[in-house]
Amino acid sequence: MKIFKPFEVVREELLSVEEFSRELLSSKVSLVLRAGGYILDSGGKRVRPGLTVIAGKLVEAPLDRLIPVATVMEYMHTATLLHDDIVDGAKLRRGRPSVNAVFGNDVAVLVGDYMFAKAIYVLAVYGGPEVLKTAAKTVQDMAEGELLQLEKIGNINLTEEEYFDIIYRKTASLLSTCCECGAIVGGASEKERKALKDYGTYIGYAFQLVDDAFDYISDEKTIGKPAGNDIREGKVTYPLLWALKRATEEEREAVERVLNNPSPTKEEIELVRNFVLEKGGEKATFELARDFVKRAKESLEIFKESPLKKALFEVADFIVERTY
Repeated sequence: MKIFKPFEVVREELLSVEEFSRELLSSKVSLVLRAGGYILDSGGKRVRPGLTVIAGKLVEAPLDRLIPVATVMEYMHTATLLHDDIVDGAKLRRGRPSVNAVFGNDVAVLVGDYMFAKAIYVLAVYGGPEVLKTAAKTVQDMAEGELLQLEKIGNINLTEEEYFDIIYRKTASLLSTCCECGAIVGGASEKERKALKDYGTYIGYAFQLVDDAFDYISDEKTIGKPAGNDIREGKVTYPLLWALKRATEEEREAVERVLNNPSPTKEEIELVRNFVLEKGGEKATFELARDFVKRAKESLEIFKESPLKKALFEVADFIVERTY
């Protein structure tokens, strides 16, 4: 297993997470093993378990509880990816065929359900009621975030408040919960718990903002999924939201037509992409992401300097420095 550089400080713990993850994927149903193994083998930086472990170790959480809780944070994330790819009709995930493309939508849905169920069981056994309650609320938030986004498809009048509500639920809520649950397992004070929760929320916002910007400036080879996907799916994300505020009525109408076309052409997608780039929407998005990273670091001021705190700073920096 290749360890994400900022997580070298918890290398041994993450190797234990990976081992526990394989042990959890146990079933007499071969499709569970094949499809679940396929997505676990697809790579990824294991950001969610890494954050959970570091947050927990900052407050001296016992590893016999922390490792299982960190492990199923990745299970929760994986389950949402399985379901999201079906909703989006995605054929690629991390540069390889998605689970639904390989095994079919029915298998992807059910394996996602299986992973959620495993996560709930482990959280109940190892995390305790407070961790389980926090994680369950996050599953609700993530589902509502996806539904809210579907409600707003093609809506060029989406507000910034609505956009940030969507991305909190979709993305930031789980990163926030990883940090908060690590803190809970470690018996953190309310002040420590809030600091770690806030850190996770802010890097979650930054991560989604950068992801939204990449959809306008990258290609499929770079990001592992079709570029311009948000435009194709009618999603109004921050780069477009920012550009629309500076658009003429004619430009707004042209964008609205493309977003509400169920099958936009490459030329139409390129029209919207160029509109956003000409207005500087992607630059404004990266700038806002950097501001959230700054706020994430500031939230950790209550913790003394340590390799663990440094690792959290490095994760935050990576979000706005990555090429994807």
